[in-house]
Amino acid sequence: MLDLSIAIVTYNNENSIEKCIGSILEHIGDSLSYHLYVIDNNSRDRTVDLVKSFQTGETSEKLTLIQNSMNVGFGTAHNQVIDILDSRYHLVINPDITIVNDCIAEMAAYMDRNADIGLLSPLIKHPDGRIQYLCKRNPTFWDLFIRLVFPRSFTRRHHCFEMRETGYDKEFEIEYATGCFMFFRTEIFKKLNGFDENFFLYLEDADITRRVNQVSRTVFYPYNYVIHEWQRGSHKSLKLALVDIRSAFYYFKKWGFKFI
Repeated sequence: MLDLSIAIVTYNNENSIEKCIGSILEHIGDSLSYHLYVIDNNSRDRTVDLVKSFQTGETSEKLTLIQNSMNVGFGTAHNQVIDILDSRYHLVINPDITIVNDCIAEMAAYMDRNADIGLLSPLIKHPDGRIQYLCKRNPTFWDLFIRLVFPRSFTRRHHCFEMRETGYDKEFEIEYATGCFMFFRTEIFKKLNGFDENFFLYLEDADITRRVNQVSRTVFYPYNYVIHEWQRGSHKSLKLALVDIRSAFYYFKKWGFKFI
């Protein structure tokens, strides 16, 4: 059994995937045995070629590329590797994440010491060092509506939803962990059958965090960080905004509607 499996889902990520994979290989070191899976959702740019460029030498045995013939969505693509995972921990990581230190090994060691934790989420920072407040409470309709329509208004409510009163400087339990970097105990991930594939994109992370918390705990890890070049796609694209809305309707149908 490996210490760690890592999965990245890509879709037209030529501007970030090379940096992401390179940072993982550079900083994971020799302390953990691992295998990296890249699942590509039919990218039309140079993403696949850039991933293949890493399949040389020793890395070729540690990197598997899965190429889908269509964009099957975030959760469905991640679930494609469930049946072949043989690891103690499983890391779901976005292609716009950069590893800059030994955060992965530290989080594995922390999970070794805390068997009651099923999902761990580190501090996430912008490239300029600012904190990204991505630990959230279970969403209500109002929270999702103002984040989509009024991202710069209702500041107090945004801050409450993002749990900013914690200071992000100590451990705390999370109701809704960000999907850009999710450090699972593999047995928990497999027990839940991974992501709910009814979510094409958005809120699959809110859903799986709730399901983890039904059988284990989700905890914020403040002791180390990763860099996230956050794109906030649903604020820039009408198509993605509609996907976001569709996910919200499914989420509330599944978990019950709460307005505020």
